[in-house]
Formats: sequence, structure tokens, C-alpha cells
Amino acid sequence: MKLAIAIAMLGVSMAVALSQSATSPLEQYRKDLEAHRNSSLAHLRIGEILSQQGNYQGAANEFREALSGDLQPRWTEVWAHIYLGRVYDATGQRDRAVREHQLAYWTGDNTQDAVTEAAEYLRSVGATPAAPVTLIRTGLVRTAPAEMLAVTAGEYSDEARLAELEGTVVVTGILGEDGRAKDLSVAQTLGLGLDENAIQAVQQWRLKPGTKTISASVDFSLPSKQSRWHLIGVDFRPPEGASRPTVLTANYPAGAGVFNGAAIEEGRILGGMGRQAFITLSFDVNEGGLPVNIQVVRSSDPVWDEQATAVLRYWRFTPGTKDGKPVSVPCTFDFVWGPRNLASKDVARLLSALHPPPAPAPGGTVAPPEVIDSPVPPYPEQARNAGLEGTVQVSLRVGEDGAPRDIRVLRGLEPAIDESVKAALGRWRFRPTLLNGQVASPFVIVEVRFQLPNSVVATVHAPPRPARAGAVRLAPQ
Repeated sequence: MKLAIAIAMLGVSMAVALSQSATSPLEQYRKDLEAHRNSSLAHLRIGEILSQQGNYQGAANEFREALSGDLQPRWTEVWAHIYLGRVYDATGQRDRAVREHQLAYWTGDNTQDAVTEAAEYLRSVGATPAAPVTLIRTGLVRTAPAEMLAVTAGEYSDEARLAELEGTVVVTGILGEDGRAKDLSVAQTLGLGLDENAIQAVQQWRLKPGTKTISASVDFSLPSKQSRWHLIGVDFRPPEGASRPTVLTANYPAGAGVFNGAAIEEGRILGGMGRQAFITLSFDVNEGGLPVNIQVVRSSDPVWDEQATAVLRYWRFTPGTKDGKPVSVPCTFDFVWGPRNLASKDVARLLSALHPPPAPAPGGTVAPPEVIDSPVPPYPEQARNAGLEGTVQVSLRVGEDGAPRDIRVLRGLEPAIDESVKAALGRWRFRPTLLNGQVASPFVIVEVRFQLPNSVVATVHAPPRPARAGAVRLAPQ
């Protein structure tokens, strides 16, 4: 294996050396992609170059493409996670940086000390490099970290089981002297009751004392799933004072689940490569519980747009209500088409592709767009009664009309508070931003501080400027 890696590295080095007289390494790798569009190695090298140039957004896109490629040589997977984690760390997204370094650690591939670096990073930020815990429909624990003395598994909520929602809840907290976690909060949400179930499970865990903080990744999966379609993300944005819709029936076509020749052919190609298609749909659940105004937000290929829309069209919901009356509620769902059994690392990679981090401002930090209407999120009574306080960090994109889009919790506090923040931010309005005379759609970071007895303060920031690239260890050459 080491000989094969050495030969691959030598081949790349020779190719770069021979091409320098005619083209730059960046141009050469882009030519390589023209011939082999799924080359993980070429995407990884391009990402390295862009990262060294300070183009963190472009670099992050290339590292995600590397993870979606052929993963040859095999070590490209662990190093793509390492590099993507560095990008998140440089742009101030610590929770995502921790997640990528955990994914790198879990590969077990220590090529050029990759796993060692991942473990060192996790220890430096007080996170544990423990193995993932997978909770499936029966509550069975598939794997458990060596640091754990006892594990209590959670179960699917009825609604999440019905909707067949899959993914990971990341729970962070403090480890007490008795080996039990406390002050738990959700750093990465999944929804439909699974966040609460994950916290309840982690509260029962017993770990070896010695680590001050923990970051536990609880993976929910459905190994007996019959459809190739998967739901990996949900987002509801009910009006103020309204409840969100709940899933009543979920339509998943059996078998391949695709309906035209182009999609069938694309599915064969993806299946041969072991890859997946992904689609984000926005829609409204109307007063009758029907999904209407279905729009494609983003997808891996336009051929999947009609397919995913057809899947969602036959879902039914119990509508959200306000003052006892049904109301229309905007929603966003993330779908994946692929193998019936979807690995947790694939879900994490696909979510990164569907929801990339905010682009840092080129050449430095710019002022965030002006806020012209900013209702303050309420401090939920149950959170105040529990003595819960802290900061929720959210990213959002300002649309051309000044309305927030793509509202995502980067660092959560507690599900009720997180939902309170998202609902309030959905009603914010910004003055549209001009860039070179054109209307832009910038990303911003909003931090909402909850402090007892009843203080709520929101602060708006531009995405942080990337740290200047310094001396860093490179992936294998």
C-alpha cells in the first residue's frame, strides 16, 4: 500500500515538474479535470493552491468536490477533510471545523500523519476524537468510543421515523467529575424531535473523566430503508406565534425511484462511481397541508430537479396553526438520491455541498448590509425557567429584496431557543447591497445573546476575514 501511495505521489510530482515550463500547476490540474472530471486528486491540489492564495471559498468548494470524486488515491479523503476543517477554522466556524477533523480522524488513514494532525487539532480545541455512535430505529448502538464506560441509546421520534429523516446531531457540553455530560446543547441540528432525543441519550452516557468538554456526534440512520431517496435536512420557518407543520404521510418511491431516461442514465453513472445526487427544495405547506410553490434551490444536476419535485409533491402535512387557525408555512427540505444505505460520512459531505459556508469578503472584511427591521427573538419561558443562557450563531444570505434566505444555525444553544432565533430572523429586513453597481446577495453572521433574567441582544457581522496562510503541513506530494 505504501509503495502504491509513493508511486502515485511520485507520478504527480513528475507531472507537475514536466508541466511547469508550459503551464502553471493550477492550469495543469484543471486540464487534468477536463480529462478526468471526477479526479479527487486534481480537486485536492487545486484546493491547496487556492487556499495558499487566500481564496478560502474556492478552496472549500474544491475540497468538497474531492470528497465527491473517485477518492483515488485513497488518502485524498482524509486530507480533503483536514483541509476543509482548516477552511472552517480560518473563517471562524469552529463547530464545522471540529466536525471535519472528526471525519478525518474516523477514516483511520494516517497517511502523512493525517489522523495524528486531526487528533491534535481536536485536543487543542477541547473536543474528543471519539468514534461516532450510530442510533438506528431500534435504538441499537453500532459503535461506541473507547472513552465511554456506559451508553444509553436514543430512539427515532415518530415523526422522524415517518419522514425517514437521516443524519447527525452534534451535541456539545461539559464533562463532570462523575463522568456524566452536563450543560448540553445542540451544535448541529437535525430536527423532527431527533435533537431532543440525542440530548436525552448523551445525558445517560458515562465517560472516563479527563476531558473538560465533549462533542458527541449521534448518527441516525435507517438500515432497512427500501427507497433510494433520502431526507437529510429539514427547515421550517413559521410566522411569529405559529406552530410548524408536521409530517402526516411521506412518499418514497420503491426501487430506483426515477422516472425518465436521462435520470435513469445519470443514476447508472452515479451508481457505478458510488456517488449520490443531491437536491434542496423550498416550498410552502399551505392551510390544507399540501406542499405548494415547490422550487429547486440547488441540485447536483438539473436532471434531478423534476425527480425530487415529484417525490415531494405527494407528501402530506398537518398544517401549522396560529390562534387555532391553519396558516401557510415556508419550508426547505434536503433530499439525496443514492444507495439504500447512506453512510453518515456521506450525509455530512452532501450537506456541506448543499449548504456551503458563507464566502469571506475578498481582500478583507466589509461592513455587513444595513438592517432596517429587526424584531428581537423572544426568550422562551422554558429556557429561562431552566436557567439557560448563551449565544446562538446563525448565517444567512440577504436576498435581492432584502429578505433573509438560507437561514442556518452554525452554533446552537437549545432547540427551543434555536427555533426562536430562526423564526425571528426570517422576519428581518435588510437594505439591499450594491456591489460594482449590481444588487448583491451577501452572507452575514448574526449572533444572538440570551442572558438572564430576560435580555436578548442581536449583533450582525460580515463573514470573518480568513486568517493569512502561514506555515502549514501539506497533504502528501
